[in-house]
Amino acid sequence: MNANLYLSADHISVSFGERKLFDLERLRIYEGDRIGLVGLNGSGKTTLLHLLSGTLQPEEGIVKRFCTPFYFQQFANATENNASPEALSRLGVISLQGQHTVSGGEAERLRLAELFSADRAFLLLDEPTSNLDSNGIRLLDERLGSVQTIVLVSHDRMLLNHQCNRILEIEQGVVTEYDGNYDDYVFQKQQAKARTITEYEQYTEEINRLKNVYQKKKEKARQISRKPRGMSNSEAKVREFTASHRSPASKSQMLERSARNIQQRMEHMEVKEKPRELPVIRPDFQLTDPPQNKIILQAEHLSFAYPNGRMIFDDATFQLPRGSRTAVLGPNGAGKTTLFHLIQQGGMIRSVPKAHLGFFHQDMSGLKEKETVLESVMRESVQKEGVVRSVLAQLLFSARDINKPVYILSGGEKIRLCFARLFTSAANVLILDEPTNYLDIPSVEALEKLFSEYEGTMIFTSHDETFVSAVATERLVIRNHKIMPL
Repeated sequence: MNANLYLSADHISVSFGERKLFDLERLRIYEGDRIGLVGLNGSGKTTLLHLLSGTLQPEEGIVKRFCTPFYFQQFANATENNASPEALSRLGVISLQGQHTVSGGEAERLRLAELFSADRAFLLLDEPTSNLDSNGIRLLDERLGSVQTIVLVSHDRMLLNHQCNRILEIEQGVVTEYDGNYDDYVFQKQQAKARTITEYEQYTEEINRLKNVYQKKKEKARQISRKPRGMSNSEAKVREFTASHRSPASKSQMLERSARNIQQRMEHMEVKEKPRELPVIRPDFQLTDPPQNKIILQAEHLSFAYPNGRMIFDDATFQLPRGSRTAVLGPNGAGKTTLFHLIQQGGMIRSVPKAHLGFFHQDMSGLKEKETVLESVMRESVQKEGVVRSVLAQLLFSARDINKPVYILSGGEKIRLCFARLFTSAANVLILDEPTNYLDIPSVEALEKLFSEYEGTMIFTSHDETFVSAVATERLVIRNHKIMPL
């Protein structure tokens, strides 16, 4: 029995001014399809969701909807008045109904409660995990399992793995479809890259072989056509005329023809481009004058409460070993951001004298809008320009991007720029509050690689379980006003 067709799209083309955003030749979404939509920030993921939902019409092509999808948009206002008490209760926000002031994570839960207050056959979801803590992501994961058909944009790879059976990738203006979940997609991409490398190696080997044969035939033709030393021109003509077999001139011409055939063969071979590999130059960490102490940060009997009496820490103790990459875990409101503020203020939490603290702030206050990307990093860098360029390349900035002024960068690009500034600065202890928020998956994976190779000490928060597993060497959890190793 064939599944119901929910949506079809054919020959779609979208541009912004002179810039082609993407082309989509053909897409079919059937009942039971669970599609993950991936690509760099700015590649067109949200635009494609607008097209599928009908909130945007394509410049070229046609989209047909055979049922009405529910579109969960990123950054939309909460509509908790339409949420059922059961949904509000399951998402832990029934007490917030009617409140005028809520946190980002609470607002997202209120919107999700409204989403799951009715049966939905077909969902379009744009970054539904934004601002959610680990418990909120788990609840979303559970509820999505009851929906038959979804198109999901998310930087949470665990969610994509759990929920999706197809992946659509937008890359350099082309939409490509892959079977399976996110891990299956990554494996297929890796296989394709390996094939590209093999094809390039075979191509260069064959080209070099043909060039060698060509040169040998040309050299042999030249030697045959040359008259022997001491022989006059008239004698050479007589030798050519009276030769009983193929004459030297005809042999030379045959070799020249053979050489030309080889040259034509090389010209008609399909050119295989060399796969692009990023140049990696590691920062010289010794330029940060790193401390050699075994323990870099520590707090003993830490207690802190806000003026309204809300207790955050009560006789809490923790320490950060040198070179550790420590993830601080806990639900929204547990005190993770407060802990980082206390580290920045000093006093209650002690650091060793040579610890130069570097903070990632979501407000990106250290950026100057009129500087170029390269100028912005060099202003804080203790590393040479070549190292800075390498770090920027690893954070997905192209050679052209580094000359862009900061004011034209997207939000995700500005976040990546902040990390480039931190990694090349004099800081040797990094404090990072939700570094993966609002980043696309390629950017998160680029950060994973840089963080995993970082030689200093790091403490960070993240609700991205895949990211934490890839980066953290230590884990602390804030529970019952204490800070405990996990």
